[in-house]
Amino acid sequence: MMTVKTHPTAYARLIKNFDLKTDAALKAYTSFKVGGPADLLSIPESRAELEQLLKAAADLDIPVTFFGGGTNLLITDKGIRGLVIIIRQLKSDIRIKKTDSDHHLLTVETGQHLSSLCRFALDNSLTGLEFAAGIPGTVGGAIAMNAGTVKGQMSDVIESITVWNPQTQKFVARKRDTLAFSYRNLDISDIIIEADFQLKKGDKKHIEALFNQTLANKKNSQPVSQKSAGCFFKNPKTGMPAGELIEKSGLKGTRINDAMVSEHHANYIVNLNNATSCDILALKQLVQKTVFEKFHINLETEVRIEGE
Repeated sequence: MMTVKTHPTAYARLIKNFDLKTDAALKAYTSFKVGGPADLLSIPESRAELEQLLKAAADLDIPVTFFGGGTNLLITDKGIRGLVIIIRQLKSDIRIKKTDSDHHLLTVETGQHLSSLCRFALDNSLTGLEFAAGIPGTVGGAIAMNAGTVKGQMSDVIESITVWNPQTQKFVARKRDTLAFSYRNLDISDIIIEADFQLKKGDKKHIEALFNQTLANKKNSQPVSQKSAGCFFKNPKTGMPAGELIEKSGLKGTRINDAMVSEHHANYIVNLNNATSCDILALKQLVQKTVFEKFHINLETEVRIEGE
């Protein structure tokens, strides 16, 4: 299984020049707390370090997988071959660029926690991110998944992003109108390094009330204290949402070993204790099969699945 053993020279050269972990257990870096090892793992602390690492990996033809907070991610039990880069340490101070009397740009590196960005917006009386209250993970992950609720999504407030382009080996800025956002997705293969958010000046008390209401609704309706990766399936474009389809299929509380369809919210699969990725994937397939048999609807996964 270990690519380290089959490509020792390339791996040894990368390990020599960078502080990398080998055969690193990835479950510690995800909210599901499941998954196998990465051949090589890096958590760079600066953009310069990340740039050097990506160039070296490209020169050595080592595949790279990246993620941030690991909150919308399921890693297989066999793990991920090549180099895994976790970008959650890329989080310099959030900066404000005023564009006019009503609009402000917030610039943030994408390893920053989304909750920190929301708090910064509230502290500065900026409105537009209230929908994101309680969404876990990093800013980069939220952008890549176009995270949101019925009240808004990341594509509503993004002005531009900065990405690492592997073809040019450079950081490149991309404006909002060049980005292919869709429901719970951004069609992009580049690593998102930084983002500008377009927000408006608002009343701080009103913004705080909206944040608090969103957080309360989330706490009351979702299993926030259990190990999961958030909503597991995308809502169909029309008709009932995924959670309602799953609940009406009689699947709440259904278990495969320690993987269970949440009794609190049916669109969550939770790890009760020692679930494996195989358990979760088997439960995923059971849910999809049962919902299709009852409603003739194919549920698509919202959770990103990585690994062999």
